[in-house]
Amino acid sequence: MIEILQVAPHVAAFHFTGQLTGEDYDTCIGAVETKLSLNPRIGIFTDLTGLTGMSAEAMAKDVRYGLGKLGELKRFARSAMVTEREWLARVSSFTGMLVPGIELQTFEPAERDAAMAWVSRPIAPH
Repeated sequence: MIEILQVAPHVAAFHFTGQLTGEDYDTCIGAVETKLSLNPRIGIFTDLTGLTGMSAEAMAKDVRYGLGKLGELKRFARSAMVTEREWLARVSSFTGMLVPGIELQTFEPAERDAAMAWVSRPIAPH
């Protein structure tokens, strides 16, 4: 399930719980694309507390969307991930090394407000 969070106009923010479906992923991408249509650069906030998994359809859509955005990576300034799972934090750190120019940070659930404050900071034009 996906919950779209109301935050700063330049941030796409989500709380994922349970099993993420292809339909949930479509909702997420629609929100990201709306933010991108209104801002030259955005931040992404994802709270994965309570996420139990992704359907195969959602995973496939994630890969397709990510590959389709390779030429636009500079439009993503920073990404904050809230998770209680250490392995997700490690995957995020590794991903950060592969996508220079995007600031990636992971936060514990108790640091959710700090994560939101960090990702919501003003973004300089690139």
